[in-house]
Amino acid sequence: MALEIVWTEEASEGLDEIINYLERKWTQREIKRFFVRLEDCLEKICRAPHQQKDSLRKPGTKEYQHSPHTTIFYTYDDRVVNILRIWTNMKNPSSM
Repeated sequence: MALEIVWTEEASEGLDEIINYLERKWTQREIKRFFVRLEDCLEKICRAPHQQKDSLRKPGTKEYQHSPHTTIFYTYDDRVVNILRIWTNMKNPSSM
């Protein structure tokens, strides 16, 4: 049984910020590749959320590196994966 994905407001805002950046700087082909990879990452997280590494940057959460540029932070239980934040790795970690 697949877990439900719930996006926090902060995660949605982070994704919107990334989308705005991608639309200004990347081609449509690269943007499509970003979203295909995002869907793949979310599917992997839902299948085995416990297998991803414990976050040192955000204690009490798991993290999955979507790409060299972005990391997904989440928590989970037996029904839901809560996407807490999609982090642009170029940002200062102390602002997390």
